[in-house]
Amino acid sequence: MKYLCLCYYDTDAFAGLTDNEQQAVGEACQPHDAALKATGKLFAHGSMSLPESWVYFVPKDGKPVLSKGPYLSGNRQAGAFLLIEAASDEEAQRVASRHAAANFGEHLGFAVEVRAKCSRHLASRA
Repeated sequence: MKYLCLCYYDTDAFAGLTDNEQQAVGEACQPHDAALKATGKLFAHGSMSLPESWVYFVPKDGKPVLSKGPYLSGNRQAGAFLLIEAASDEEAQRVASRHAAANFGEHLGFAVEVRAKCSRHLASRA
């Protein structure tokens, strides 16, 4: 089964870092990234642009309407994603726990959220 993992950070804390501090964070993440890749369960991954560049669509009068900025407001935003393949929720959690955001960056509000692919269409929920 596939799992989406969202990696969060505190945008205010990150904005307060100098260029050298940001570089040090990237370097501290490298061993965790290597451990994650070594699991063989990583399907896709990537960092995302800053929230200021995001857009989203909402339906209005039956048409998509474009809005700018993050859909959800707050200083904790997703900054990266992982798609992993795992046989169980427990295995997905073990794999996700190797990501740097689960091991480093407490002062930056790092966190990893693990979501399983939904096996049912949302419309079938009652």
